[in-house]
Amino acid sequence: MTTNDWIGVATVTLTLFALYSSGLAWLIGQNTRLRSETQRELESLEALIERGLDRIQTQESKSRGEMTATLQTGVQSLQQQVNQLRDGSATKPELAAVEQRLAATLNEFKAETRTDFAKISQKVDRLPAIEAHLAAVSSMIEKIGVSLSLRV
Repeated sequence: MTTNDWIGVATVTLTLFALYSSGLAWLIGQNTRLRSETQRELESLEALIERGLDRIQTQESKSRGEMTATLQTGVQSLQQQVNQLRDGSATKPELAAVEQRLAATLNEFKAETRTDFAKISQKVDRLPAIEAHLAAVSSMIEKIGVSLSLRV
């Protein structure tokens, strides 16, 4: 082989090495960019979940407050009616009617409470599944990052 052949081989080798190095640098840049984008998306998703939890807690608190206020109003109204009937020497049928209204009010309150708590529990029951999925995604991203780092 002549000197020109050696120079040609060295030039091709250096060119291939430069291409390999630039390709590797590009892959490392892509890996870093994808990691940062994924991290931002995960943080955004976590913030969204936290806002959802806060909203659910606020709604739950509001529902409890409304149910308590409704119950208090109903009980006070019935207590006034019972007091009026007692003071006015009410008859047994009148007292029975008040008792039936009280039972109906309590049953309605129980039904509303069950419905509201069922709605709340449906929303809250989904949260562990979402958190588990996020943890799995985070773990997978870390594994991908580690494997890409090992390849470099």
